Amino acid sequence: MGKLLTYRQQCSFQEQGTVFPLRVLAAAEAERYRQACDSLESQLGGKPRTIEVRQMHLHFTWAYSLATHPRVLDAVEDVLGPNLLVWATELFAKHPREAAVSIGWHRDGPYMGLDPGRSVTAWIALTASHRDNGCMRVVREASRKETPQWNERRDAIPGGQENRMPDVPDELLDDVALDAGEMSLHDVYVLHGSGPNRSGDKRVGFAIRFTTPECRPAAGRPLAVLARGEDRYDHFELQHAPDSIPIEAALDRMRKSARQHLDATLQNLKQLVPR
Repeated sequence: MGKLLTYRQQCSFQEQGTVFPLRVLAAAEAERYRQACDSLESQLGGKPRTIEVRQMHLHFTWAYSLATHPRVLDAVEDVLGPNLLVWATELFAKHPREAAVSIGWHRDGPYMGLDPGRSVTAWIALTASHRDNGCMRVVREASRKETPQWNERRDAIPGGQENRMPDVPDELLDDVALDAGEMSLHDVYVLHGSGPNRSGDKRVGFAIRFTTPECRPAAGRPLAVLARGEDRYDHFELQHAPDSIPIEAALDRMRKSARQHLDATLQNLKQLVPR
């Protein structure tokens, strides 16, 4: 038994690269965080793109609180160990009947530029997430750690081959169906994507990218928050919990962090594309 995961759940993560559902928030907590996300979207014009709504934990106390929630950290510790860094946060919101918004099939590894064995994504449902409103779907691949060739263009560039529906039997596709307050974990090798929201209900998910202090980034010293344990390596530029500041100042800082994070992600991809 781990802190939150059962032995069977830990085995599932090791074998399949995913584990869900994990209850990490009470209903009232999920609703409070959902309202904070809705408010942030409203302050950004109503329907901001995902690339515009990231690194919230560096600038908003509510987002920092969610990214470092004890039950979330307990689950992540069960797969990564006691020393945990939050490298990134992203908001994935799908508005009702928004057929144009979906997430292409991809693996997280090429975008992160981090050691795959020391990285994991936590995806927290702040509303119910199911097939009708565009829940995440994953491909079960026992050989997933052997199959990704991340130096191939198709694995790295948005719009490439892996953004299309994978040609696999239906029995190898899992819907990551979650109730509000539940979470999934997936490793960076897992092939995943999601369809549009065809329902009348909004779908809101908050993703947290975790790594560990011994992980050496592909470039530079990215910003990170030491969420648990200690850092003896100094590979990241550690940030403190954000102060409460006027909303416009926090938004300006988040926009800057979002651009920097996107630039770093694009740089990671360029390093993987054959010349």
